[in-house]
Amino acid sequence: MSEQLIIRLGSQAEQQVTWLVWASHNHEVIASGELANADELADLASRVGQREVIGLVPASDVMLKEVILPTKPNRQVLQALPYMLEEEQAEDIEQLFLALGEVRVNEGKYSQQVAICQRKRLEQWLQWLQQAGFNVSRLIPDAFLLPEQSLPACIQLNDQWLVKQAPWQIAAVEQSWWQDYLALATLPAITSYSPWPVNNMHPHQLAEPELPLALLATQLTTNDFNLLQAEYKPKRKSTSSLNVWRNSAVLAVACLGVYLLQLGMENYQLNRQLEQLQQQSMAVYKQAFPKESVVNLSLQLKRKLAQVDGGAEHSFLSLLSALQQQLAVVPDIKLENMRFDSKLSELRFQAEAGGFQSFEQLKSKLEQAGFSVNQGTLSNDGDKVKGSVAMRGKA
Repeated sequence: MSEQLIIRLGSQAEQQVTWLVWASHNHEVIASGELANADELADLASRVGQREVIGLVPASDVMLKEVILPTKPNRQVLQALPYMLEEEQAEDIEQLFLALGEVRVNEGKYSQQVAICQRKRLEQWLQWLQQAGFNVSRLIPDAFLLPEQSLPACIQLNDQWLVKQAPWQIAAVEQSWWQDYLALATLPAITSYSPWPVNNMHPHQLAEPELPLALLATQLTTNDFNLLQAEYKPKRKSTSSLNVWRNSAVLAVACLGVYLLQLGMENYQLNRQLEQLQQQSMAVYKQAFPKESVVNLSLQLKRKLAQVDGGAEHSFLSLLSALQQQLAVVPDIKLENMRFDSKLSELRFQAEAGGFQSFEQLKSKLEQAGFSVNQGTLSNDGDKVKGSVAMRGKA
């Protein structure tokens, strides 16, 4: 269908909603209007809802970042993206959703474009649209659709100025802060698609004035970015109710079978991991105390810790005990060898894991426990990742 319904949502349900019916084949506005709030979306759906729906969301609610990757992107590297961004976020990374843009290569270095949004905010937008009866196909930050021919560019939408400084750099600025923002951002002459404020002396050039949503709609065919990825990816709508019920029944049976199979596999894998961890712990203990026979590893280790008052042996046992506890939390890591430096009170070990994130998780857990951790170079070895780690006792 060549006609699209474009709906620009607010951050909150009580904020104004702007909409436009756009004919993409001839770039013509069929209809447009405003709603007082998100509660009026159902009325809009009854009037113009039989079209492809594209949702625009405030740029102020979506952060665009470009992350430098340690190597060419693959599944394991992309799975580690949340850990690379975790320290930069004020919120718990688990509460945020990461949508992937393009991969860039510059002088042999790879970078990944990432859009970051609160999960609850994303689910809120989808709930408004779905409850009104819309089947949304794309969700895009509004300022992202500003034309790239003359960047930086801006346009006024309601009480905000939308800004696009670079292909992957956007902002939304309240009208009262617009002049201050331009001064602080030190932007060059900016292309404006809206009439320029009389008292604003920032260098600018005026483009042909455009209806904001119409201007943004013209750029829909020039990029394919979509916030709706992974679990939020739109599902195809079936045209037959019979197929819906039949597919649902088949899916339910398949899910039950997969669930039971998964439970069995998880139980088997957990038992295997526990056995591997016990074997690793046994090997480390025998390496430290070669003359002792091991009957009850946990009990013997506790006795060793209780017997010593300090010194290198105590330091080694403390590090070993802490490492054993954290390996139980990160069972994906398998130790290959270990060495204790008594002069530095440092435990060094080589390990193998299924991905970079396992090393990052172990490092984070040890540091949270108060240990100093120095992670060496990590490298791919087939479908595994190998690396070295050095840890010292609590200060």
